[in-house]
Amino acid sequence: MLLAATATPAQQAAVGPAEAASSYAGRSLAEALQELRARGLRILFTTSVVRPEMVIAGEPAAGAPRRQLEELLNPFGLEAVEGAGGTIVIVPRSGASAGRPQAITGTIHSRRDGSPIAGVAVRLLETGNRTTTAPDGGFRLAELSEGSYTLEVRRRGFVVERLPGLPVTADGGTHVDILLDPAPITEEWLEVTPSRVSLLREQPVAPLALSREDILSLPHLGDDFFRALSLLPGVTSNDLTAEFHVRGGRRDETQILLDGQELYDTFHLKDFDSALSVVAPATLEHVDLSTGGFPVRHGDRMSGVLDMTTATPTGPRRLRFGLGLLSAQAGGAGAFDSQRGSWLVQLRRGTADLASRLLGRERPRYWDGFGKLDYQLARGVGLRINALRSGDELEVLETVEGELKHFETDYQSSYLWLTLVTVLDAERYFETAVSRSRVERDRFGLELEEDVQFEISDRRRLEVLAVRQEWNLGLSPRDSLEAGFSLRRFDADYDYRGSGSFDNPLARVRANPFDSIDFRGRFRDNHGAVYVAERRRFGERLTAEVGLRYDRYTLTDESLLSPRLNFAWAVGTSGVVRLAWGRFTQSQRPYELQVEDGETEFRRVERSEHRVLGYERLWPRLGRSPGLALRIELYQRRVRNPLPRYENLYEAVNTFPEVEPDRVLVAPERGVAEGIEFFLRGSFGDRIGWWINYSWASTEDQIDGRRVPRRYDQPHTLNLDLDYRISRHWKLNLAWRYHTGWPTTPLSLEREVDAEGEVELVPVLGPAYSRRLSDYHRLDLRASRDWRLGSGVLSVFLDVQNVYDRGNLAGFDYQIDQDTGAIEPNPEQWVGILPSLGVSYEF
Repeated sequence: MLLAATATPAQQAAVGPAEAASSYAGRSLAEALQELRARGLRILFTTSVVRPEMVIAGEPAAGAPRRQLEELLNPFGLEAVEGAGGTIVIVPRSGASAGRPQAITGTIHSRRDGSPIAGVAVRLLETGNRTTTAPDGGFRLAELSEGSYTLEVRRRGFVVERLPGLPVTADGGTHVDILLDPAPITEEWLEVTPSRVSLLREQPVAPLALSREDILSLPHLGDDFFRALSLLPGVTSNDLTAEFHVRGGRRDETQILLDGQELYDTFHLKDFDSALSVVAPATLEHVDLSTGGFPVRHGDRMSGVLDMTTATPTGPRRLRFGLGLLSAQAGGAGAFDSQRGSWLVQLRRGTADLASRLLGRERPRYWDGFGKLDYQLARGVGLRINALRSGDELEVLETVEGELKHFETDYQSSYLWLTLVTVLDAERYFETAVSRSRVERDRFGLELEEDVQFEISDRRRLEVLAVRQEWNLGLSPRDSLEAGFSLRRFDADYDYRGSGSFDNPLARVRANPFDSIDFRGRFRDNHGAVYVAERRRFGERLTAEVGLRYDRYTLTDESLLSPRLNFAWAVGTSGVVRLAWGRFTQSQRPYELQVEDGETEFRRVERSEHRVLGYERLWPRLGRSPGLALRIELYQRRVRNPLPRYENLYEAVNTFPEVEPDRVLVAPERGVAEGIEFFLRGSFGDRIGWWINYSWASTEDQIDGRRVPRRYDQPHTLNLDLDYRISRHWKLNLAWRYHTGWPTTPLSLEREVDAEGEVELVPVLGPAYSRRLSDYHRLDLRASRDWRLGSGVLSVFLDVQNVYDRGNLAGFDYQIDQDTGAIEPNPEQWVGILPSLGVSYEF
C-alpha cells in the first residue's frame, strides 16, 4: 500500500498539535516529510526535488500538519500543490527542475518486518513500461511524459497492489513507498505441507510466518533463538536447555539442518542440559520449523525438522561486534567481484563466567565459528563452501570435608560441506553436496562422596562422509517433480569404562546397579536413501503432492518404504484446508548406542505414522482495520517399535546422569501423540502486534498394557506474545507462557526384613508418571534500542527471564529419614528472575 494514502481528508484535518513531532531541527527534509505522511498527509515527492542534503534549520511555528508542511518547504524554494485524489505533490516554486527526465521512483518493503523485497515486477498499466526491484527494494521507471499513471506491483507470495493516480508533471515525477502484504494464496501453487512455521522470512499461506524482526524480538536468553522456540505450538522445552521436543517426541527425533547439512551435535554446554546452540542467529536469513507431515526429502528423523538457511550478503562489507551475558561475538559479511561472490564469517566466545546464577559454580568454556563463501561460476551455476566448528570444555575440582569431585569434559565438532547449484530456469534446478563431519566427546568423572562413589572415562568419535543430490523439475504449469538421493557412511568409535557403588538406599529403584562397565567397539552404518515426489494442481482449488521414500540401513540390515500424501484445498481467496498422511522412520545411528547404561546392541528402526488435518485463514488489512491470521490443526502420530530409553525420574539436570540413583529404563511397546492446536495472530495499528496459541495434547507410551504419559506430556499449553514498537528505535516484547505440570512418579517406603532379620526401609516406585508437578507459568521481557552512529548502528537489549520470579518446580531430590521412617522430597526449582544485557555494533 502507498504510505501517502493512509488517511481521508477529514482524518487529515483531525490531526492536531498534540500529535506534532517533538523536534524537526537538524533532521533531513525527506525524513520530516515521511513523518508527516505517517500523521495523515498524502505527500508525494521525488528525490530529485527533495534532495538528501536538505536539512531543516529551525522548528515550524504552526501546529497543524498542513501548515507545518508549508513552513518546512519554504526555506528550500519548494511548495506543496494539490494533486489527484487528495494527494499533495512537492514541487519547486521556480520550476527549476523543468526539462529533466521525469520518472516514477520508489521502494518496496515487506509490511511484516520492513525488509526490502527484491525481484518485484513493477509495471505502468497505461504505457506498459516495466522493471524489477533491486536488492534494496528500489525501482525507477524513467522517460515519462506528463500525465497520471497507475502502477502495478507483483511478486509471488505477496498480494498484488495497484496504485492509481500517480502524477508526473513538467516539474517532476513521483516517489512512492510501498508495503506489501504476504499473500494468503499464491497464483501458481498452494503450499501443501502442514504443521510448518516459517521463521525469519515471509512465507505464503503461513499465518505462522514469523519474520526476522518477529523472532529476534522474542525474549531469548543468551541471544539464542533456539530458546524462543518453546513459545510456538507443538514445541516443549525446560528453562535451562536450548534443545526441544516436538509434539511430545524425544529430543533426538528432530532433524536440524543448516544450509542443507544435518548437524549431529548442535549444542554447547552439554553438561548443563545443552543450554545453548552452536548456531549464531546473526548468520541466519530464514528458518522453517516443521512439526509433522514433512515432505519425503526429509528422512531418518520422525517428529520434526528445523531447517535453517544462512544469509547471502549483498553490497559492501559490513562488520559486527557484540557482547552479551553468555557470549562475545564478532563477524562480517560482504560481496565481491561485482556481486558474483559473497562471504560471511561469525565467531563467538563464551562468557559463561558471568552467568553463575544459571550454571552454578562451574565455569565452562565454549566457542564456535562459522564461515560461508558463495561464488557464481557461470550463469546459473553457483558454488557454496560452508564450514562450522565448535568446542566446549569444563573442569571441576572440589574437595570438601574429605569428599572429592573431579570432572573434566571436552566436546569438539566440525563440519565442512560444498554445494553446487545449477539453475536451468525458474522451474528447473539441481543441487549437489558433499560433506565431512566429525564429532568428538571426552568425559572424565570421579566422585567420592558419602552416598555415591564412581569413576567414568568416556571417549567417543564419530565421522560422517556424505553426498546428496536433489532435482527440482517443472514439468508443466500445473505439474512439478522433486527427486533426489543421499548416501552417508557413519563410523563411530567407543571407549567407555565406568565403575561405581551406591550407599544411597534410593539406588534400589535403578534399572541396573552400575557396578562395572567396560566397553570398546567400532561400528559402521551405510545409510542410503532415494525419494521422489510429484506435485500437481487440479483445477483452481486443489493441489496434491504424492511422495515415496526408500531407506536402506546396513547396520540393522533393513530396507523400508515411506509413502507420504499431502493435499491443500483453497477455501475462497483467503483460506486453505490441508490434509497430510505419511510414514516416517528413524534408525538408531552408530553414535547413539547408550553404552553408559549397559546397552551393547542396536535396536531395529522405529516407525511412525502421521495424520494431520489443518485449516488456515488470513483476513488482510482493510484500511485501518487490522489483519488477522488463524491456524487450527489436529494431529496424530502413532509410533511402532519405539526405542527403549533411560531417564532420570526426579532430578532434571545432572552432569553424569547414568550414575544417579533415579535412573530407570522406559521400554514402551508403542506410542501415540495427538492433539489440537490453535494459533491466532493480529495487530493494533502499526505499532502493536500480538499472537496467542493454545494446545491440547496427549503424548503416551503403552508399557505392559498400560498407557503412560511421557515425561514432557503437556495436556494444556497457552502462550501469549505482545510486541510493541514504542518508537522508531525502541521495541518492547512481552511473552507469557503456561502449561500443565509435567508428570512425575510417586515414591514411597516399604518395610522389608533382610537376610539377618533386620527391618529396613525400601523405596518403592508407584505407577510410572502417574502424578504431576504444579502448573508452570512465567513472563519474559525483552527491550531493545537502536542508535545510528556514523555509518553504523549501535543496538542494546535487555532480556529478563521470569519477570515476576515464579518458583516453577523442576523436580525433587529425595532423602530417607531412617529414624522417622519417612521419605522427604526436597523441591528443586528452575532459575528465578534472570536479567541479561547485550550490546552490538554493526558498521
